[in-house]
Amino acid sequence: MLPRALKAPFAAAIHRMLRPVVRHLIAQGITYPALAQMLKEVYVDVAESEFALPFKRQTDSRLALVTGVNRKEISRLRRKPRAAAIAVEDNLLTHVIGRWMAGPPYATADGRPRRLPYDDVRRTVPSFARLVRDLSVDIPVRSVLDELVRVGAVALLPDDQVELRAEAHIPGDDAAATLSLLGSDPGELFSTIMHNIVQPVAPRLLRQVVYETRGAVALAEIRAAARRTGEEFIRRANVLLAAHDRDRNPRAAGGTRMRVVLATHYFEEEAEPPAAPPANPRSRPPGRIRRSR
Repeated sequence: MLPRALKAPFAAAIHRMLRPVVRHLIAQGITYPALAQMLKEVYVDVAESEFALPFKRQTDSRLALVTGVNRKEISRLRRKPRAAAIAVEDNLLTHVIGRWMAGPPYATADGRPRRLPYDDVRRTVPSFARLVRDLSVDIPVRSVLDELVRVGAVALLPDDQVELRAEAHIPGDDAAATLSLLGSDPGELFSTIMHNIVQPVAPRLLRQVVYETRGAVALAEIRAAARRTGEEFIRRANVLLAAHDRDRNPRAAGGTRMRVVLATHYFEEEAEPPAAPPANPRSRPPGRIRRSR
């Protein structure tokens, strides 16, 4: 729990974080009463599942104390049938591409995918068919290939070689699948920041490079270069994590099953003008590298 002196700065940070959220809620027609009801349900659900006392039953009074929601409303919400949880699983195509880039035998040691023969009778030769079978899915190899070709992720060459053309599968024609990221990615970033505040002696990786400049003409070049840099980072991250994944590498170290995320993103917006422009342009502060504590 945060010290009392940090409660006000924490609330101010949440207020600032909510502004872009509310902007998009209004744009999508989601009103305050709808959000308030959603928040009420989440408050009760989280308090019930994550803030229970180990030595006694979770009561409406206890939940009211923790959440600030009145007991009558809590009783109603607890009696309400819960909607079936929607399991958000990585698409099979994403698994195929991830395994392809996870290092030998389907990629180089630094994660650059090799061209693969569609199939090979020799079990020791890496092939596309062997890659799909490694994932133990009950779908024909040819069906997986046809779908990857359809979405433009791979190409089947005249010599029966399969070439990876896209190092990530983003279902652009499926808005619901893309929106699933909205339910996971911001929460992961928020949890990382809070971890670094509450446990500064063991911070998690958190780095940003921030610049404010008038060079908007160069944004197209910056976006393209940032995409290349990001793809190289994700390629290396995939190799790193795959080497420690016991599902793929039985010789990897054991222990409690954990979910690990290494991510990258690019953001831009129009900067607010400075309160007073510096007399000497050279005195403008340089870019900042934001880092964990």
